[in-house]
Amino acid sequence: MKIHVFPYGPLQANSYLISFANCAVLVDPCVSLDESDWGGLRIAGIFCTHGHFDHISEGERLRRITSAPIYAHRLDCPMIEGIDERPFIMKMPRAVISPPILRLEDKDILSPKTLGVAEKADFQIEVLHTPGHSDGSVCFLIRDTDPDTSEHAALFSGDTLFAGTVGRTDLGGSMTQMIASLGKIALLPDDLPVYPGHGPSTILGQEKRTNPYFTALSGNDII
Repeated sequence: MKIHVFPYGPLQANSYLISFANCAVLVDPCVSLDESDWGGLRIAGIFCTHGHFDHISEGERLRRITSAPIYAHRLDCPMIEGIDERPFIMKMPRAVISPPILRLEDKDILSPKTLGVAEKADFQIEVLHTPGHSDGSVCFLIRDTDPDTSEHAALFSGDTLFAGTVGRTDLGGSMTQMIASLGKIALLPDDLPVYPGHGPSTILGQEKRTNPYFTALSGNDII
């Protein structure tokens, strides 16, 4: 797989185009991309790490021009669909994607067959439910078994994990949930590249060693 990052807007949210042998997927549809950006590849799916406006603002448009389904964790779907009326949500800027949005759960695995792609592609997208920033925040662990690929695995961490820090927890999540989610992420390999929702990419082992939120876990057996 090849990973292309498109930072956008005043909050510099990252949108990712991940291309495979004969298709591509989008993670966090917040940039006004078009066909020239994916070079004629079929967009097989649009994946949302969570429902905040700065990560989904172009989702409706991108679904329309690609005919690709949109995926999000079920707990953030009401926010994405504009029917979440919790007071703090109503005070936030909003971007709405109309139904249908395909509901994801923790440990779901999507394959080329799941996405309706010909067998030439060989990859997996695993869903890791990582609440803390929002109830339905997820990370996507994408693996590509193509021997000629430039990257064989990567974690798209949304606003759960950044280089050197984590996402804020005052927008519907909690620090208790965030720390538990970091414990789940800490079980992944140290050499795993991490592509966050804002800012530069990093390596998971580096975060385990230096990120203060990970080092707070060092007193238990997770790391």
